[in-house]
Amino acid sequence: MKRSVQFWRIGQLNGDELSAPFPARRVAEVLRDAENHGVDRHFRCADGTVLLAQAAAVAPVPVMLLDRVRGGNLPSVGDSAGRRKPLPLDAGDRLLETTYFAFLKRNVLAVLSSGNGPRAPRLGEYMGGMLGLEPGLVPVVREDVEDILDRLDVSRFEFSLPAGRLSGKFMEGEWADVLDSASRLMSEGTFRVSLSVGRSGNAQEKQRIRGRIQHLIEVFRRSGSIEQFDHVVAEGRDSVSGDREVVDLLKERFISYVDVDAGIFNDPARAAAEAVEILRKQARDHEDFFARTLPEVTGTPDQSVVPALAADPLAEPSVTGGSVR
Repeated sequence: MKRSVQFWRIGQLNGDELSAPFPARRVAEVLRDAENHGVDRHFRCADGTVLLAQAAAVAPVPVMLLDRVRGGNLPSVGDSAGRRKPLPLDAGDRLLETTYFAFLKRNVLAVLSSGNGPRAPRLGEYMGGMLGLEPGLVPVVREDVEDILDRLDVSRFEFSLPAGRLSGKFMEGEWADVLDSASRLMSEGTFRVSLSVGRSGNAQEKQRIRGRIQHLIEVFRRSGSIEQFDHVVAEGRDSVSGDREVVDLLKERFISYVDVDAGIFNDPARAAAEAVEILRKQARDHEDFFARTLPEVTGTPDQSVVPALAADPLAEPSVTGGSVR
C-alpha cells in the first residue's frame, strides 16, 4: 500500500515571521501530559469537522497524530457476499481517520497522510483552537528540480490548460502540432494530456517509452511558456532512493510515496510506531536537501507561547472550554 509524504514549512506563528525553531517538543509534551491527565483534546472547527491530536513521539523527532473524528455518516462493513452491516462500534466509539506530522529541523513539517485523514492546514486550525497558536504553513519547494528529473525513471507526464489558451505558439516541435490541432477541436473547457508507460510490454519496451516521455518533458520545459498551463506534473521512481515521486513542474514541489504495510496501519497498536519510523527515515533521506535549500533556523524555541492543557499534576483532570466530546 502506498502513502504520500508531503513537506511543509512553518513560516509564521500567530502572523509573525518565525525566526526561531517552532516549539514542537513543547507542543508534544503538552499533548502527552493532557492525555495522561484525561483532558478532553477534541476541537470542533468552524465547518463542523472534529479533530483530536496526540503525541506519538516527543524526541528526537516530535511526531503528532491528528485524527478526524467521525460519529455519523459512517461507512458500512460488507461480508464476502457483499451483505452490509454497521461498523461494530461500541457505544461512545468514533471513527478516527489519521494523519501523522513530524517536526523536523529548519521548521520543516513532514506529513504522512492517507486518503481520509486531515490535510496539513487542519493542524493550524487545531493548534489555533486548542493552544492559541496559529502556525502559517507553506509547501517546501524543490529548487533542485533538474536533479530530480535526471534521477526520475519517469512513468507519467500530464498537463492541462484552458481551451481558450490553446495555441502552438507556446511550444515547439511535436507539442506545437498537438496544441494547434487541439485549438481547432475545442474552444471551451479544459484540455488535458496524459502520457504514461502503461502496464503492457517487456522491460525494454517500457524503457523505450520512458525515454520518449523524458524527451517530451525536456522539450516541454524548454518552451519557456510553462506558466501558461494550469497543471504540469511528472511522476516516476527516484533511481537513487527508490521512492515514487510526483514533481509539480509549476510549483517545483514534490511528494514522496512510501510503501506501508496495510496490516500494520490497520492495527492502532502498531500504526503510530510504524509512522514514526517512516517519518524519521524521511527526515534522514532529505536532510541534505533541506540543508542546501532552506535557511538554518537558530536560537531557542519560545516555550512560553504553548500553554498547558492539563492542570497541575496534583489537581483533578479538567476539560478545556473550547473542546467537544
